[in-house]
Amino acid sequence: MTPAPRHLIHSTHKQRWALAAPALLLCLLSPGLQAQQGDAPRPRLRTLRGTGIEQNVMEPIAPELLRRADLAEGSGTRPAIMLTGYWPPSNEMLRRLSDDPTQNPQGWVGSDWEGRGYDVYSYFPEFNPPTCLFCGQGTGDLEVDYQDTSNDFFPLADGITPVALITFSRGFPDESWEVEMNQYNRASRIPDYTAPTQPTPSPPDASVPAETLRPSTLPVQSIVDEVLMDFPGADVFICFTGDGGGFLSEFAGYHGVWYQDLHSAPSDPALAVAAGHVHVGQNLPIPRARGYTRSTLRALIAHLDMVLGGDLCQPDLGFAGPGAAALSLCGDVLASGGTADLALTGAPPNASLWYAVGLTNNPTPFKGGQLVPVPWLGLVAATADANGDHQIATIPGGSGPFTLYIQAVISDPAQAQGFALSNALAADFQP
Repeated sequence: MTPAPRHLIHSTHKQRWALAAPALLLCLLSPGLQAQQGDAPRPRLRTLRGTGIEQNVMEPIAPELLRRADLAEGSGTRPAIMLTGYWPPSNEMLRRLSDDPTQNPQGWVGSDWEGRGYDVYSYFPEFNPPTCLFCGQGTGDLEVDYQDTSNDFFPLADGITPVALITFSRGFPDESWEVEMNQYNRASRIPDYTAPTQPTPSPPDASVPAETLRPSTLPVQSIVDEVLMDFPGADVFICFTGDGGGFLSEFAGYHGVWYQDLHSAPSDPALAVAAGHVHVGQNLPIPRARGYTRSTLRALIAHLDMVLGGDLCQPDLGFAGPGAAALSLCGDVLASGGTADLALTGAPPNASLWYAVGLTNNPTPFKGGQLVPVPWLGLVAATADANGDHQIATIPGGSGPFTLYIQAVISDPAQAQGFALSNALAADFQP
């Protein structure tokens, strides 16, 4: 739970990058993989349902995802999102999203949530008083108990086959919104309240060795950006270098990412695209926590719309200019076996250009603009075609988790300092 500056990457991530870098840079440098004009799909603008936000999305839609796109759009059965709570305020902020009339007598508001095409369900334990500081185990679904959490989690998930899951729990004694990256399959945990006080079995996941890391697959940076856009000054951040703690918080979080991994194949009828954990500050007022939840859901749904509706485009950080060049990286989730296509448009015809690639998000003044991947790990030289476009196809995913920052620098005599800069991308590589 230890916060770290957003531009810092844990040494383990750097080690993973060291393994992935040769293959990725070879792909970027290989002339055989540079698609000529007309070889690669051209990006188009699509407005994400209900958001008014335009994103670059590549055509055509992946055939194996058409089933889910149809499900989301018109079959009458909407895809589900599963949220789970824990100690207050994480349970109270989710109450109106429960479809249990006993827990939510005011009525479920998760049906076709905000008209975005998804049903949102929440599950959480109850505490007396609901404003407790020392809350104990609680009662009902997903009690703060290892056996109860394991016994409840998978039947609840299997009942709605969620396309995404977010587990929430109480965090620091402040008003933070901490998006966790790391959940571990621990062999030993802090004892809970009722014997047996350790998970049974321990570790819970026999499919991987003890202490195996399962990282978040949520659009973590998009969540942070959305919360900050809606609530400027919010204490919201990504925990890249820590973990969810050795108690029930991380245990519940592990169940979420474990479920998602079990159902990550596009051909799975119970396809789950994303899962992860958020620690909610103990002092965060419930109305504000509900607002942060709405922002988090909007970011998640925008991500789901892109994945389920076709290809996923990696996050655009902005910082374009001078010039009119636009950079996109669209395709599969960048996990093992997935690929994506890098596309640059809007450069001067036949211009020389360089892709700056690095592990840090550190905007720095450069040639009249802002260069984001500073220091860079490499500069990959290329040349735009007669239309001012350049594409690199089938960049491989895998070897994560780490985030790679990419930005194009283009020779452009029309600019005051002779160079144009594209927008910067944050390419999120998964295991």
